[in-house]
Amino acid sequence: MEIGKRVVILQNTYATAIAEAVNIYEKLGVLAAIVEKRKERQAQTAPYLNQQLGIQSVEDVFLTLAEIYGCANWSVEKTEDGYVATATSCKLCALAKKMGGANPCNGWCLDPMIAMLSGLDKTEGKHITVESTLMNDDCCRISVRRE
Repeated sequence: MEIGKRVVILQNTYATAIAEAVNIYEKLGVLAAIVEKRKERQAQTAPYLNQQLGIQSVEDVFLTLAEIYGCANWSVEKTEDGYVATATSCKLCALAKKMGGANPCNGWCLDPMIAMLSGLDKTEGKHITVESTLMNDDCCRISVRRE
């Protein structure tokens, strides 16, 4: 089997495992607590992850993660006061909806990206806003503005 096909299979298997876990956590009534614990840990590990992945810019966060995980089709647009990142499809959201509808966005996608964005450059203030997600709207949209 060629390497590209193996990568896609692993990406799909990973997204399926997360979607299944999120739905189980929701059914057990522990999803919110797990998301909160993950958020704390992600804030601590984001600088190391940025370094390991060679992430140095806002664009890198979205585009590198899209390339590695093959999940959401992020595009990034530079604006006058920062950036806007948009995704119009996401395997994880689609799978989570099919498996029961629990929301995987914060604990497994948005919170890690926000932590990585926040860890990029501590000297430049950033205001990061999640404007919409594919769980509730027709796209995920995140704005990253300089304060």
